[in-house]
Amino acid sequence: MDRARFSQIAHAGIRFWNPVDPDVLEAWIARLPLSPSSRVLDVGCGRGELLLRLAEVHGCGGVGVDIAESSIEHARGEAGRRVPRVGVMFEHGPFEAGAFEPAAFDLAVCIGSGHAVGGYRAGLETLSGLVTPGGQLLIGEGYWRRDPDPGYLGFLGCTRDDLNTHAGNIALAESLGLGVVDTHETSDAAWAAYEDTYHANVLRHLERHPDDPDRGAMRARIEGWREAYQRWGRETLGFGLYLLQIPRNDG
Repeated sequence: MDRARFSQIAHAGIRFWNPVDPDVLEAWIARLPLSPSSRVLDVGCGRGELLLRLAEVHGCGGVGVDIAESSIEHARGEAGRRVPRVGVMFEHGPFEAGAFEPAAFDLAVCIGSGHAVGGYRAGLETLSGLVTPGGQLLIGEGYWRRDPDPGYLGFLGCTRDDLNTHAGNIALAESLGLGVVDTHETSDAAWAAYEDTYHANVLRHLERHPDDPDRGAMRARIEGWREAYQRWGRETLGFGLYLLQIPRNDG
């Protein structure tokens, strides 16, 4: 089964492909200290919605990177339609920090794509080097709300140490010398709305396309995910937004 295709189907109608409250993220977008001269890097940008909204609101340019070719094609089309005169580019492929000059961006974004930068800590360290002193990081990262059940860890294919707590995410950022400007924890209602839509989208697709060659694999994946969310994830997994400040050279 093509995971990128499954994700596109499951996220139909979801603006930001993560369990974030869209109104909260829009409010953060509006108050970021960006201008038309600013440049933004979005790692794991998906269909580019966040970078496009930043360009629409602030007139800033930037680069989005994602490994899903179909998502990048969509993002390029949207950029041409929505912000044709702003320097927004989308690149298909894995993120490579060495492809960018140090301190080249005013904001680096990585929401729900920590795997693309080697995890939360590695991502903070790597992305910090690509942002100008005084610039910011906007990170979206999962965390444990309580100790995970071994069955849930087995389902996710991870270990207890793969995530921190919310407080642990904040403390790690501070230990690396980053200033914590703001944080937000996804509400139960926002997360439930995301999961309900994600699940319903796949079931709707299967109903409308009974001849889909991936039908069996898609049904098994979505039902397994739904069961794990209801059994463990709803009480165990959280998602936080972290707006972090890069120290200025003058301290």
